[in-house]
Amino acid sequence: MDRTDEERQVSYEFLKKYGAKWAVLAAMEVDLTRRGVSIPTETLKNIEMSRVKISSGCFSSCEAHCDLNKIEGSLVSVASSLGDEYMENWFDLLGEAMTGNIDAQRISEIPLLKPVESKCFFLGCKCSG
Repeated sequence: MDRTDEERQVSYEFLKKYGAKWAVLAAMEVDLTRRGVSIPTETLKNIEMSRVKISSGCFSSCEAHCDLNKIEGSLVSVASSLGDEYMENWFDLLGEAMTGNIDAQRISEIPLLKPVESKCFFLGCKCSG
């Protein structure tokens, strides 16, 4: 594997992890909204902008990390009123996302992530093969 292939693989791994984290956060937003929790408008905008950046690949890993952490902080803040058990499920999913254990197939198997499954096309690499 030459340096370019190696860099592409590293980039794909970051894209996959950030895409999975985005999927978890987007599903959390949908779930909170269904439960009647008010999500700040800025957070909703950030979720959509983050999806666009990640799916286009036009972001630095630092930028994606900061964007997703800002979204996570906002959602955790408003979701904390639903209790520790509710939050535990989401923290488990976020952990799985950032360790690379969630891919498009796994998303289709997790009921909490069903609402965003169709928006996770970017978790499948189109350039390999």
